[in-house]
Amino acid sequence: MVKLATTRAGAWTDEELVGGHPALDFVNTAGGRTKARDRDRLSGYGALLGWAAAVGLLEAAEAAALARAAEVEPAQADALLHRAKGFREALHGLLTSLASAQAQGLTDAPAPPEPVTQEIRHALAAAELAARAGTYRWRLSVAGSGLRLPLHRLALAAQDLLSGPELARLRSCARCSWLFLDRGRGRPRRWCSMAACGNRAKAARHYARRKQAAAEPS
Repeated sequence: MVKLATTRAGAWTDEELVGGHPALDFVNTAGGRTKARDRDRLSGYGALLGWAAAVGLLEAAEAAALARAAEVEPAQADALLHRAKGFREALHGLLTSLASAQAQGLTDAPAPPEPVTQEIRHALAAAELAARAGTYRWRLSVAGSGLRLPLHRLALAAQDLLSGPELARLRSCARCSWLFLDRGRGRPRRWCSMAACGNRAKAARHYARRKQAAAEPS
């Protein structure tokens, strides 16, 4: 049985959704605390559905329908989750390189890895161009994408970020591997979250000062 991890059951808190864009919150489902990518919140296809619902990429009814479909085709759901994680890490590598280049004042963007290009192409192939509020948007559905719907919407979200003006605000946390958009106007934002990495960095500095003071001769 595929357990649908909803916003409540999955405990997706504000401190875990700090990217400022769904594509960044997606790459932030791995890692935390350090630069290592050694912690993964996407433990199953149900967790992917719960996360997608929490950030608004899936409606509750869509997530429930996909959870039922995953019960019928668990192997396909597992394969889709593996594919989504591959896309996540490829996207994280691209965005981390881009954030580093921007921090160094470089203007040339790194070439996108094949998994990023490929998933965006797959998503566009499954999408329909639909009119909405006087403009046109790509539309994806459970009927058209099936179990791939969360990945397809993630890919289009990534394409939106990569081609949009807010990409210039991309930053990498000074302490962990998470990424975020810095929309502040004053001092540049260094941490993914002050409540997480900011406080940990502050505690580390305090500990270092105490250790140094204890080592100094009286």
